[in-house]
Amino acid sequence: MASSVRNLAALVLIFIRFGLVFSQPFINRATVIQSASALKKQYDYVIVGGGTSGLTVANRLTTDPSVSVLVIEYGPLDKLEPGVLVPGVPPPKEYSRNYVSVPQPGLLNKPQPVYSAAVVGGGTVINGMFFNRGSAADYNGWEDLGNPGWGWKGLLPYFKRSENFTPPPPELAAQYPISKSFYKAWNSIGVPSNPQPNGGRAVDAFYSTLSLTAWNQSRSSASTAYYRPIEGKRPNFYLLTLHSVTKISINRKHKRATGVQFVSRNDTKTLRSVRANQEVIIAAGAPRSPQILQVSGIGPQKLLSTLGIDVVENLPGVGYNFQDQPAMFAGVTSAYAFLADRQNKDNYSKYPNPSPDLYFSNQTWVAEQLALYYQSRTGPDTQAYLSGTTVAFLSLQRLTPSYRSIIASAKHADLAKALPAGAAADETLLEGYKAQQRSILAGYASPDTAVHELAYAGGEAIPLVVLKPLSRGSILINSSDPLADPVFDYGTFQHPADMQVAVAMYKKFRQFVNADVWRAVGMKETSPGVVGASGEKGDDDDDDDDDDDDDDRAIEAAVRNLTTSTWSHPVGTCAMLPRKYGGVVDSELRVYGVRGLSVVDASVMPMIVASHTSSTVYAVAEKRRKKSQMWEG
Repeated sequence: MASSVRNLAALVLIFIRFGLVFSQPFINRATVIQSASALKKQYDYVIVGGGTSGLTVANRLTTDPSVSVLVIEYGPLDKLEPGVLVPGVPPPKEYSRNYVSVPQPGLLNKPQPVYSAAVVGGGTVINGMFFNRGSAADYNGWEDLGNPGWGWKGLLPYFKRSENFTPPPPELAAQYPISKSFYKAWNSIGVPSNPQPNGGRAVDAFYSTLSLTAWNQSRSSASTAYYRPIEGKRPNFYLLTLHSVTKISINRKHKRATGVQFVSRNDTKTLRSVRANQEVIIAAGAPRSPQILQVSGIGPQKLLSTLGIDVVENLPGVGYNFQDQPAMFAGVTSAYAFLADRQNKDNYSKYPNPSPDLYFSNQTWVAEQLALYYQSRTGPDTQAYLSGTTVAFLSLQRLTPSYRSIIASAKHADLAKALPAGAAADETLLEGYKAQQRSILAGYASPDTAVHELAYAGGEAIPLVVLKPLSRGSILINSSDPLADPVFDYGTFQHPADMQVAVAMYKKFRQFVNADVWRAVGMKETSPGVVGASGEKGDDDDDDDDDDDDDDRAIEAAVRNLTTSTWSHPVGTCAMLPRKYGGVVDSELRVYGVRGLSVVDASVMPMIVASHTSSTVYAVAEKRRKKSQMWEG
């Protein structure tokens, strides 16, 4: 493969500041504390979770040499193996910690996977490296709910603080006919290209940025960006791996967090504790942070009392407001074979940016590409595994001419059915959800806020994603045992508007695949292949249906069968909202009613943003201020 063969993702590159990943041979594994016996009895700050937000906060706190910080992480430090540094190599499974939800009525009563990371650096070590911001309206909606300073203008400096931008060489843009076809297809059905999707308007068809270190084409993660460059240089930064925090220690008289209790993954019988002189910061991620609060006596009073847990603070919102982005994969015939025959007159393994499907069908080719990567940092392995950067984020107006009827019907939906039973029964949670729905439906009416994502890198699968669902789920304990898994319930498609959006996104997918530019290269839909669903352009008359009711019912059945509840973006379970809306933390990320305790991870997002979430998690963590500022007075 010629040296000009580079990552399609390199068309727009981004890497995290301080994110230095070294060429092979890589640096030696950093020294971490492997045994709790080596710990001190107390630190100024104890951070629960060494993922994206935990490492970011720890890095910023330890810039002050007088401050000591302990990070306790369930997973190990990675070994700098290819799967965490080479974008095109699949991440090791040992760095994942996955669960299963309860059966989902909206998905034919099928249980759904719950994905989370178990490694220092969290999801940024194993994710698809997609690194984009939501629209300004996504964050302005947070502020409008009662969180001053959390709108677009308030967050933008913190997005920038975690980023450096490296523009691609101009000549790269001419090398990828698949990308050209992608944009031509969207443009032909009325969706324009957007050259500045990270400027506050993340809609239409665009190249996405990636969390990539530009100079050597390696993955940039929270570990490579915020931990490894300072390891050994800051004696006030301590990292304990392979341990699980079981409970927050709380002085009940003063209602103040004083430290945490924890166990080793290799010895769950021996309970240890460490003191936090200033603050305990929970950064265990949306799936686990609410569990830690609940077993510590912070959460819905009725639930905790039923399980025999002494209630420290009644916060009904802990574990509710669970959100993710439902996704289904539609199948198509790959355009690569046609282009390869036309351009190379040989099999498509010689095409400059081969189909992702080759990773499964040709192991000789896979080995050759890895060798090429190490030799010159070029080739398909500079692109994220089974991923890409050509994507369309569509507003509801772009998605369907029936957008007004979807909004109108959503306003009259039975909100109690869109929420878990416990949330619907609590007045504050119900009021908070009503406020969220008003904000989300305002976004539905706007051309500047996305509700749907479709990405295509040239293979045989196209993801179709509902970005801004109205349904809500929960993550609740059913045992006082801190090592028992909580109960995960996505609540997928419980709000009828979510299914209406999903039906519309499938019809739009049909329009996209049927565009002339794809027909010319032989692309066809292979699944779900709903018979009778035309997918032809509708008109602007809201009195006319896009297709008849039979077609919509057939599409709905296919969607329920093929959709998964998660796009691996769980948020919302410790929501940053006023208490009157069922909030768990205030706009300074402090847990209501308990001093010296805060939450800093995706769980604080009150509403999911219409984007992938890693860049927003970095920004949230960067915005989190030092305890001396947070708790002053």
